[in-house]
Amino acid sequence: MHTSIRHSIRRKLLLFYSVAILAVVLLDLSVQMAAYGAINEFETSLSRYHSVHRLRLELAEHYTRVERLLREASLPAMLPEVLPLEQELHDFLIIVSSMELDEPESLNAFFALQATRRGIEAYFERLNMAAARRIANDKEWFQDLAYAGRIFGYMDSYLSSLLSEAMYYGDARYQALIFRISRIRSMTIGGLMLFVVLFGMAAAAFSASVAGPIRRLADAAERIAAGELDVPDVQAPTGDEVEVLARSFNTMSKSIASMLTDLKGKAELERRLREEERELMEKERALREAQFISLQDQIQPHFLFNALNTIARMALFEGAKETEGLSLALGRLFRYALGAPESMVPLAAELGIVEEYLAFQALRFGERLTWTINAHGSARTALIPRFTIQPFVENAVRHGIEPLEAGGSVSVEAHKNGGRLILDIKDTGVGMVPGTKQHEVAGEEPAPEGIGIANVRKRLELRYGTAAHLSIKSEAGKGTHVRMSFPAEPPVEPRA
Repeated sequence: MHTSIRHSIRRKLLLFYSVAILAVVLLDLSVQMAAYGAINEFETSLSRYHSVHRLRLELAEHYTRVERLLREASLPAMLPEVLPLEQELHDFLIIVSSMELDEPESLNAFFALQATRRGIEAYFERLNMAAARRIANDKEWFQDLAYAGRIFGYMDSYLSSLLSEAMYYGDARYQALIFRISRIRSMTIGGLMLFVVLFGMAAAAFSASVAGPIRRLADAAERIAAGELDVPDVQAPTGDEVEVLARSFNTMSKSIASMLTDLKGKAELERRLREEERELMEKERALREAQFISLQDQIQPHFLFNALNTIARMALFEGAKETEGLSLALGRLFRYALGAPESMVPLAAELGIVEEYLAFQALRFGERLTWTINAHGSARTALIPRFTIQPFVENAVRHGIEPLEAGGSVSVEAHKNGGRLILDIKDTGVGMVPGTKQHEVAGEEPAPEGIGIANVRKRLELRYGTAAHLSIKSEAGKGTHVRMSFPAEPPVEPRA
């Protein structure tokens, strides 16, 4: 039963579209064949004109080239190699032969083409004589060349006449083609209009038997899409596929109403899960920020302890004579460490506190301690975590230079490369251990180290993750080289 119903609409559709497609194909084929014939005829005429014009240009270029070669040849014996007249005669005759295959436009065109063929043969005969005399160093070669030039002039006039004939008859053919194309266009428009009328009538008849029940199904579907699930059953006693579709639609609407209740419960559960997940992410972010601030603040007591120890020893050695200078320097260090609550500072501020620290230590070491600090270009305005450089400088002074009786130097270099900030801290101290020692923030597990360096390493890892790199290379007796590299953060523009 269902198979017979299913085939009823299918037969109507197949018949309807088969007739429509066949009509379109027949109309298109007739138009294409007529257009192809017109275009082919036009291309033949145009090709004829281009062939004559090309032959004329090539003859002119050939005569100019031969004349130049004969005049300028320093070694006449080499002329047969640079001037292959036999091959060129053969090429020109092939061009003329291909033009003779086409039907001539008129009797004058036929005679002009035949005269051109004979002229080419006479022209190359004279050129061969001129070349032979030129090779033999006969001064009369120029007369043969001049005679060939006169022949070339006659051929040029023949070809000019042939071009005129081609243009005249080509224009006549073009006008005829325009008329034929106009007729084809009129016939095409008429056929299309007839096809549209017949197609419209067939479409109206077909839609009358199908569109009504489908419209009722569409109205019911729109009501369901708008949220109205209590829709009465759609009745479509058509005896074909539309009736099957209506029965299936009624069953589907009941299933949707049942499923919607379940989906609402699931949506509420998913909403609660998303809220809990968002709360967990907020807590994790707050915990990481607190850990970052805590790690950053750990460095302050360590630095203050070292600074106070230095002041105590200096006061003991010199009877408190330079205590004022040490206290002022220490106050500036305290203000930087304790006065700014922000976790990020410009590189220039960090280098300034490093300068203060080295000046503070210079009061103790005197000429035993020298240093250089350089920051290139826009690197000075890049933001970095506070106390990123100072712990390494302090480590270089206390553990690298202090044990040396002659002292040493510390250098700090900063520059940007491809969106990354690169910091190099070097000293000429005693070094760490014999050999080379290197650590990386991303990847290798660091060896045990002081609280300051470990703090910097952890803070870089928390802020930049695998994008931060920190390496320490040291060799006994030659000093230590620390390199840090991480994304350069631009300065924050002040709010208006």
